[in-house]
Formats: sequence, structure tokens, C-alpha cells
Amino acid sequence: MDYSETSEQSYLYREIEIPFGFPEIFFSRTDTRGKIQAGNEVFQRISGYSWSELAGKPHNIIRHEGVPRAVFWLLWDRLRQGLQTGAYVKNKSKDGRFYWVYAIITPCEGGFLSVRIKPSSALFGVVQAEYASLVQIEAEEKLPPAESAARLMARLAVLGFESYDAFMATSLAAEFSGRDESLQKPPRQTLALYERLMPAAARLLAAARQISEGYLTYRFVPLNLLVHAGQIGETGAAIATISTNYNTLSEEIEQGLERFLDAALKVSHTINVGAFLLATSYVQQEIASSFREEVPIEGVDHATEKNYLDQQQSTYQSEALKSLTGIEQELKSFFEMVSEMKRLASGLAAIRIMGKVESGRLSVAVVNDLIMDLEAFQDIVQASLSDILQANDALRMGTSRLLEAYATEGV
Repeated sequence: MDYSETSEQSYLYREIEIPFGFPEIFFSRTDTRGKIQAGNEVFQRISGYSWSELAGKPHNIIRHEGVPRAVFWLLWDRLRQGLQTGAYVKNKSKDGRFYWVYAIITPCEGGFLSVRIKPSSALFGVVQAEYASLVQIEAEEKLPPAESAARLMARLAVLGFESYDAFMATSLAAEFSGRDESLQKPPRQTLALYERLMPAAARLLAAARQISEGYLTYRFVPLNLLVHAGQIGETGAAIATISTNYNTLSEEIEQGLERFLDAALKVSHTINVGAFLLATSYVQQEIASSFREEVPIEGVDHATEKNYLDQQQSTYQSEALKSLTGIEQELKSFFEMVSEMKRLASGLAAIRIMGKVESGRLSVAVVNDLIMDLEAFQDIVQASLSDILQANDALRMGTSRLLEAYATEGV
């Protein structure tokens, strides 16, 4: 039966989901403008279009109104920067029915390659609800795509993702692992190890930010100490010296914090990107393998597309390995920053002790309060550094295991 014959039939079927299985994997290739150049049998069949109806058409021929414009704005913004991108996408077939995919879009020669798998993770359910809410907000507030994208990023932050890279890494790893389980395949040890690394990287970054936020909260303590030491007179000379030393140390902390935070961000970013690249290489290996077995579609140059898929597979295998070695280097750089922060923390501890002694001798309420502020900041630094060292140990050990697993398991 041809469900696309009338608009009435399209209306009747628009809320019906097209079933497809976990073994089925889509791919399509577009030019730089998003016009379809090639695809596989699964893409053609599930979309409901013949190849002659797909060839040369904008890929948004299958776009569903249930996906916020923010998603496509983010997607194209990243692709224009040459970045691989993953997203949950609801598509619409020719007859008006819908189907959900997890799409992995990567730059390729002359355009972009999109590989799609069936999503099923718990995160997928969360995303569906978020999309529905944002679609409604876009309509009610007439949000421009860029502003809507900012809203989406804010929601991801609330959900615990510090960046879109972090969201992509977590979502693709979850979808790929769930897919393997549904297909009764043995779990990928490399992905399992990455899934342990990502929370450790998030803890490390959160602790680094706590130090930065603590500094901003108490940054005026040295100046206030100096002011009140002057008001006290000669009896406050020791406090003035302590204040001067603290001010010098505070300036060193301020100068080092930007490098410290940057190093923590690089660790987190490298791990998230690495996890996404590795899962991408697995998916691309699978589509390259399955496409070889497909019956060629009339109008699609099977040999050419096979070469595209093989090239992408090779590229992302290489990128995945490069990202693994990059994690080790970023961890080493970050640990150097941690060593410097530990040195500064030791200086804070010494100033704290001297400050407590002098504030006890003077018994001036304002000075006592300022010394307590100094203690509060030093406690934040100490606690955060302890968290960082634990996370750093977990990351270094996990990375070592990951490299061993990759050498054994590969892609």
C-alpha cells in the first residue's frame, strides 16, 4: 500500500513510528551544502523514498518538526569548523511516519558522511523530553536558532554535561554499548574503560573550578587585611607582613589559575573527544563492512562509496589512537600544574598558621574574620587538590589500561 498518496493519509501516519532493528545501520553522504550524493539500502528503505527521489535533494527532505532548530544549528556550526558531531535526530519518512536515529556526522572529501544507528539508552528518553520542551519554547518565543542553541547548551549543563563534546561522548558510548548488548555482542572493553574515565575527568575539572571559584570569593582578603593592619598601628605590623606575603602568594595563584584551569579543561576535552572518536571508529567499521555485503542501489556508485567508507574508517581508527596518546600527554601537563598549585597551597598553609597566631594575640574581631576567610580558602584548595589527586591517579591508571586494551582489542 502506498501511504504517501494523500495528505490525509500522511496526517494519519505522522504519529506512527517506523520500526527498524539494531542490526540495521544507515549511511548517507552529502556535498558541502547538505545535498544527498549517496546512501545505502537501509536509508532508502526506511526513508520511503526511491533513490531517484533522494539523489541531489537537500538532506532536510527527511527532517522532522519534532527536532529543535537548535540541534541543526549546533550541528552545522561544528561541521563548518571541521568537527565530527553526534546528535539524536527524529526523521520523517515520505509517508509522514517518523523514526529516531543517533547520527554521527563526519567531514569527508567534498562534504559530509552521516552514519546512523538505532538509539535505546536511558539518556535517549531524557533527550526526547528535552527536545519536545525546546520545540515548544522555540515556537512560543520565536527563538532564533543561535539563541535556542544557547538554551539547549544551558540545559545540557543542568543535566551534568560541561560541554557538547562531553554530551556526545557519553551519549554515543551509551548507545553503542546498548546496541552491542541488544545484538548479544561481547562488550567493548575499550569503551567500558572510557566510560570510567569520563566521570573521573569531570571530577577533576569540577575540583579545579572549585579552587578558581574559591579564589574569586576570597580575593580581597589580602587587601582588607592590609587596610585593617594599618588601622591597628604598630601592633598590627605582623599582620601587615602576613598580608603582604599573602598578597604576593595570591597574585601567583591568580596568574597560575588560568593555566591550571586550561590544563584541566584540556584533560576533560581530550578524554571526551577520544571516547567519541573511538565509538565513531567502531560504527564506521561496521557500516563499511555491512555496505560491502549490500546489493548495489541503481544510481549509487558502490565502489566509490565503499572507498569513502574505507577512508573514513581508516581516518577515525588513526584519530582514535592519536587521542589515546594525547590523553597521556595532557595528564602529564596537568600534573605539572597540580605540582605548582601544591607548592602554593603549602605557602597558604604557612600564612594561615601565622595569621591564626597573630589574630589570637590581637583579638580584633575584623582581623579574626579575615583570617577565618583565609582559612576557608585554604580549606577549599586543600580539599580540591585532594580530589584532583585521586581523580588524577584514576585517570592515569585508567589510561594505561585503556592503551593495553586498545592494543589487544583494536577496532
